[in-house]
Amino acid sequence: MSDESKATTKPQFPRSFWTANSIELFERAAYYSMASFMVIYLHEILGMRPALATLLNGSVLWGLIYFLPILSGTLADKFGFKRSLTVSFVLISLGYIVMGNIQRFWPALAGKSAPAAIDYTIPAIVGIVLIGVGGSVVKPCIAGTVQKTSGLRATLGFGIFYMLINIGSMTGRGVSYFIRTNLGIPAIFTYAATIFALIGLAVVLFLYKEPEYVSDGKKDGQEVRKRTVGQAVLGIFIVLSNLRFVFFLVVIGLFWFLYVQLYNLMPLFLRYIDPNAPVEIYTLANPVMIVCFQLLITRLVKKWTPVKSILLGVGVTTAGMLINVLPALLLPQLTQKVSLLGLALPAAGMVLIVSIASMAVGEMMASPRIYEYVGAIAPKGQEGLYLGYANLPIAIGSFFGGPLGGRLFERFILEPAKSGRAINPAAMWLIIAGIGAVSMIGVAVYDKFLVKTRNN
Repeated sequence: MSDESKATTKPQFPRSFWTANSIELFERAAYYSMASFMVIYLHEILGMRPALATLLNGSVLWGLIYFLPILSGTLADKFGFKRSLTVSFVLISLGYIVMGNIQRFWPALAGKSAPAAIDYTIPAIVGIVLIGVGGSVVKPCIAGTVQKTSGLRATLGFGIFYMLINIGSMTGRGVSYFIRTNLGIPAIFTYAATIFALIGLAVVLFLYKEPEYVSDGKKDGQEVRKRTVGQAVLGIFIVLSNLRFVFFLVVIGLFWFLYVQLYNLMPLFLRYIDPNAPVEIYTLANPVMIVCFQLLITRLVKKWTPVKSILLGVGVTTAGMLINVLPALLLPQLTQKVSLLGLALPAAGMVLIVSIASMAVGEMMASPRIYEYVGAIAPKGQEGLYLGYANLPIAIGSFFGGPLGGRLFERFILEPAKSGRAINPAAMWLIIAGIGAVSMIGVAVYDKFLVKTRNN
């Protein structure tokens, strides 16, 4: 009886599953410890224009992280997850070390002594490329391990994976706050991000074991087979030759255009209304909302069609951006502060917290269903191929959203303030919200006129 009971109980996740998720937690803790201050660091400390700072953060860093997995995932399959993760964490650690020590080493290397004459663009690009290339390898390796070790419990396995990402995000931001307030912004990279990355590397080297099997022999309804690099490149042309699907990628990319402002435009705006704003604490609203309400939101939307969930998710995010117009219309000054729990906080900053929280709700509604929708609209027999490009809209949104967010800040806030003219934050937020509205219209048009889904 005892043996029979053991045989009928659900199998536990193997050790390699938990090891992989621990690696993801440390990598995300490293990344999010500095994510809220990357643009601030480039702009305030290294002296770059907001448009250049957001170009490097959005187009280069986020673009690499979310575009390269199309190829890096194939290379990881070829060379093995453990070897790929080792190289990845070495690159990431080096990138954070470079970023944290730019001001210490670059003047001597560049042969310059006057701080005002130093251009830090080259070393910043080197550090960002190292972080971006290394980070692009982590997700396919960890997601692949979760897939291979979850068995028939893949939904739960990826739910745990997503939860630990956000726990890592919360941990990184919390540690970042204490290090930054005591040692300054560069120390976030030198200590918080680098140490978390090195812990992840240690877990890879000493605890991680290559997964040896695919749980049920299938992924996305197809037999699992390793692809060559040539096949991965060919897959890009196959997918991008489908102009209707490219249209879908673009309109979903407009949704992610809004989201990436959390790490580009919003930090710049926060530091304008409050030069000492703890940006990592403000942006903490995003992972806290996800950790607390992911299960509730998932249960709420599970009976909705994917397109309905996506549309409402984009709508909530758009509305969250739109409420940032209120302080500009109702307050005599954006820097006006109100008392909350004994703390004097900018009223516009409090509205921004609500905006960030709404973005998390929109993300929880839309993001998981995008994958489901892509699987439904993909040509029969090519579901797995098309799902491999479900992250491409994030790359598109980041590539354009980063620099455009910085340019909007320059156009409506920084340039008028410097010349003594009235700033126009309402116009800035209306443009951002308008892009969200275009995304909603585009998704609706695609679903109604350009494709007939099989599972909708």
